[in-house]
Amino acid sequence: MKKTGIVLIILFILTACTQKVEITDRPSTFCNPLNLDYGWGNMKLEKKGRHSADPVIVLFKDKYYLFATIDMGGYRVSDDLIHWENIFFEQDIYDKALAGDHYLAPAVAADSNYIYMINYSRKREYPTTHVIRTSDPISGKWQICGEVKRITDPCIFIDNGRFYVYHGLGSDNPTRVFEMDSETFTEIQGTEVRLRDSIKDVTLCKAGYHFGRRELTDEIEAPDWFNRFQWLPCPEGAWIVKNNNKYYLQYATPGTICNWYCDVVMEGDSPTGPFTETPYNPLSLKVGGFISGAGHSCVFQDKYGNWWQITTMWVGTHDPFERRLGLFPVSFDAEGRMTTHTVFGDYPIRMPQRKFDPEKEYTAGWWIQSYKKTCVASSSLDGFGPDNATDENVRTWWSAKTGKPGEWLVMVLGKKVNIRSIQINFAEQDYNADRIEGEDYHAYILYVSEDGKNWKKTIDKSLNKKAVPHDYIEFDKSVEAAYVKIENIHAAEGGKFAIRDMRVFGNGGGSAPNPITDLQVIRNYVDDRFASLSWTQSDQADGYMVHFGYAPDFLNQCIQVKGKDKNNLTLHVLISGQPYYYRVDAYNDSGITKGQQANEHY
Repeated sequence: MKKTGIVLIILFILTACTQKVEITDRPSTFCNPLNLDYGWGNMKLEKKGRHSADPVIVLFKDKYYLFATIDMGGYRVSDDLIHWENIFFEQDIYDKALAGDHYLAPAVAADSNYIYMINYSRKREYPTTHVIRTSDPISGKWQICGEVKRITDPCIFIDNGRFYVYHGLGSDNPTRVFEMDSETFTEIQGTEVRLRDSIKDVTLCKAGYHFGRRELTDEIEAPDWFNRFQWLPCPEGAWIVKNNNKYYLQYATPGTICNWYCDVVMEGDSPTGPFTETPYNPLSLKVGGFISGAGHSCVFQDKYGNWWQITTMWVGTHDPFERRLGLFPVSFDAEGRMTTHTVFGDYPIRMPQRKFDPEKEYTAGWWIQSYKKTCVASSSLDGFGPDNATDENVRTWWSAKTGKPGEWLVMVLGKKVNIRSIQINFAEQDYNADRIEGEDYHAYILYVSEDGKNWKKTIDKSLNKKAVPHDYIEFDKSVEAAYVKIENIHAAEGGKFAIRDMRVFGNGGGSAPNPITDLQVIRNYVDDRFASLSWTQSDQADGYMVHFGYAPDFLNQCIQVKGKDKNNLTLHVLISGQPYYYRVDAYNDSGITKGQQANEHY
């Protein structure tokens, strides 16, 4: 349909019918990035922005508690990992233990009696940092219980009643661990052990996943990758878990400000090592799609024994350090290999309130219906056109010319589709960096239509008073629609009405694409950390999922390539000397089709 015709249809939008679609108040799914209010801190930011990173979740007395870098003057609590409420530190402990500052990269752990926390303060004049704890986290009341040397990116691990503290940040400050006295909460002298080597030359790194710090664009590939890397990676963010008497020590690389931020895992038989990096690294890699990044993470178990990873995802538009949080299922197979499930990791993900197997069920099976769909709007700023709201890119957005009530955006889906959920990702355009008290909230109304003339009100958040920057709504029953309209009631922080993407999930009612059967893989013979892939494009596809791994039964790595016209990809994250196996799956708005597995050639 031509845009002139679309505009004529939109001119019929005068009123909406009162029929309302039911949305569930107990959703069974969520969608990354997590819909948290996020803080407005200013760490290295050129401009204050909504962001958070380096998260930790602990389960304590049947509730989940979430802590994260420069997010807010406190933490969050949840009963189900979907709905979160804010808790703020009591002022006294905030002033004494946290130095009256937003905390950074917190170390948090829990036993049956307390939650413990060590803050990595950014105020370098403090040579030590407090260990604090609480038996009543709901109250916000904590007490100082010990003191350790100032450490970077710490992690507390409790194993059989013994406390271990891991720390390290940067190529010249590799991961170390020391034991902490469980009574005095001070370092037991002579117990510190170095767990991995420094990285002094990125060209000598055996693994290509150390490439990329400050050197990659916002795309998944760059034509001049080969021999371009000079910056040292910034390994950081240690985390450790124990499963079946094996210890899994993680750290993040190459650095938080790129799409390739990922976690590496090392295996050992003791909490103090030695540890060996696994052949299936990186552990978590989320590249391509709406939002990328999966590094500096915490892996934890929920009430039902399921494993999850809460992680850092990258935005980097207002500033390189603008970030969000994501949540992915984790599993261990019979051989003890650990997997973080990030495939379609920014599509709706199931959150069963029971024990489940993420190898068999974690995505909801609802496909993106909004990708590259035409949009029209009440107004648009130059350079922020309405089609930015459907490009599946968190780093671009549409913006109206004002933040006034009545500004609107209409998405034309092109056909009637089955809608199961919608994620509205608001952008911060011309917001007030100094904060307007009581103005940090989003209020809007969303409508759907089958013909562009008769509209049903599906979501009414006109009275909402909370910040919902990545609002995600799951419907009780599927909704049939060919048009979706969002109308502004209130834009946050005095800014303009702006949307990064309005993402519609469901089923397009068609067939999945034909399989990719002609995949060709050429491993670079000069530097085998690189490989070039090519395949014949599928006219039925909206994009491709490129799977690869060290074993034919363990293709645990995946990169998403958007657009049916794409038919090649250069990988730079491979481990030198290690063979790989590959497969390309084709997906669209109605499903996904597995491709034929291929080996590599030099």
